Amino acid sequence: QGGFASLLQPGVRRILFVCCTLQAFQQLCGVNAIVYFTPQILAGCGVVKLFEGWGVSALHAPMYATILAYLPKIPTAFLTGYLIDRLGRRQLLMLFTPLLALTLAALTLSFGGTSIFSAAVATTAVMLFGVFFGLSLGPLPNIVASELYPTHARSAGVAASTGVQFACNAFVVAAFPIFRSALGEQATLASFAALSTLAWLFVIRFIPETKGQTLEAISSSAGKDKAPKD
Repeated sequence: QGGFASLLQPGVRRILFVCCTLQAFQQLCGVNAIVYFTPQILAGCGVVKLFEGWGVSALHAPMYATILAYLPKIPTAFLTGYLIDRLGRRQLLMLFTPLLALTLAALTLSFGGTSIFSAAVATTAVMLFGVFFGLSLGPLPNIVASELYPTHARSAGVAASTGVQFACNAFVVAAFPIFRSALGEQATLASFAALSTLAWLFVIRFIPETKGQTLEAISSSAGKDKAPKD
């Protein structure tokens, strides 16, 4: 039996939990808050210092730094396509999710700085954040969800986990300005770093490797309550 009722079947419930949680972590690492507010974040890290002597105004410097920070995301898409079937989904998540957390920690520590060094660290952190996200929590939750569910529950399962992703995206984007005002920029960014670390621990415990396996074998093993093996 298909449809959303199939998600309540034994085994499928565990897959639903894994996929929905991974999709939630995709957004709770703060990716869209950082993307939408990059100029303001970089301005708070003293990025104007990077463009002193180049005739760039304080108004335009954060925008130029944002463009510079996101240029590497373009080749990252091709690199992900190359690595995903060579290293595997789990290995990419294991390798790059903790690096994602480290870039957020670096961005947190550089916020409020007024030196060229803090501005360079912040810009580099945003740049690497985009790269590491594109190699891990960006594309892989969707791919993992499409592979873990058994055939009869795949459409409903992917729809449910994608719905969680959209809901978390809306929450983070709406809540970021509120948390930034109430807690401060550094505390908010630090919470994203902590959630990225939790995402890495979740991957270690729950995400199996799906590379080179049939969909039937993947869904059968994913529904069992045991830690995956590398």
